[in-house]
Amino acid sequence: MPQPEPTLHDVEEAIAELLRTEEIGALAVLDSKGAPSVSMMHFAADGLTVYTATFGYTRKYAAMARDPRVSYTIAYLPPGGFSERLQARSIQVDGIATKVTDPEEIHRAVEVSREQFLWAQGTSMFDNFLKGTAHHQDFFRIDPVEALWNDNRVRQLWRRLVTFTPDGRHVAELRPYATARNPL
Repeated sequence: MPQPEPTLHDVEEAIAELLRTEEIGALAVLDSKGAPSVSMMHFAADGLTVYTATFGYTRKYAAMARDPRVSYTIAYLPPGGFSERLQARSIQVDGIATKVTDPEEIHRAVEVSREQFLWAQGTSMFDNFLKGTAHHQDFFRIDPVEALWNDNRVRQLWRRLVTFTPDGRHVAELRPYATARNPL
């Protein structure tokens, strides 16, 4: 049964919850010729902002350093597949990537990564970041600008365009998602 139309606050909470519980997604950057290039990445969420770590010798690192405009998508796909499709939800975010250099923010990125990635808890994987000795590897913070939010819990194929506040910390506006075949 369809749920009532969610409020701005409901959508913000649902997005934050998805970002907190799903760690793998696809990151799209613009290569040196302006073409999209996509990589699977681990994402750690701090509210609506996400952190991802990458090595300095990768194409995506060079692309984000050259042009900070990125997109990523993360989804919850229920284990029951098609029979549980009304639990599926996903987000496609357009954002701005910034290399994290402030030691306090690096600490925060490590903290949320360890909280979210169960496999990283109790490991020394992120210790080099905290010591300032993570050579050839950096965290990037991605601040959201706009997104497409899909939440089948509201009703199948329920989608909204999302605009975030300038600081990326809150949802500022929801707009109907219209397609050429089925405007809402």
